[in-house]
Amino acid sequence: MTNKKLIEKLQEDMEMRGFSHYTKDSYLRKAKEIVKYFGKPMRQVTTKELRYFLMKYLREVKKVGEQSVNYYNSVIRFIYDVVLDYPMNYKQLPMYKKKRKLPKILSEEELNVFFNACDNYMYKTIFMMIYGSGRRISEATNIRIEDIDIAILLLLDSNF
Repeated sequence: MTNKKLIEKLQEDMEMRGFSHYTKDSYLRKAKEIVKYFGKPMRQVTTKELRYFLMKYLREVKKVGEQSVNYYNSVIRFIYDVVLDYPMNYKQLPMYKKKRKLPKILSEEELNVFFNACDNYMYKTIFMMIYGSGRRISEATNIRIEDIDIAILLLLDSNF
């Protein structure tokens, strides 16, 4: 398959899978860049060449971050798995592990300042519930009154 046909089939396969407009544009840009870099049909590209592209060219020459390398890796996997229907050993093209960040925890003093700045008891209660339960805003918007144990809120309020 020529690289021109590869790009056409890539667009077709993404459309069939219902990729978002942004993902399609991004995958297409990355695929064109990958094809241009190798300058030969993708079936002729070796695993060794792909490893060099991901680990040396992208990281050391282009100086892109780990998440970007993983994105290129995903595009390469899509090309080989879906577009070319050509099986690969992905153990040879591993993804970078995501670095886990610990959440920032507010000090007791910072919490006191924040909660005491709330003049409205309803908002203060909402903020205390969200912070104390570790909920996301989207989760907090779905809470019903019967989901809340009032005794706990009264206990929390007496501490602030």
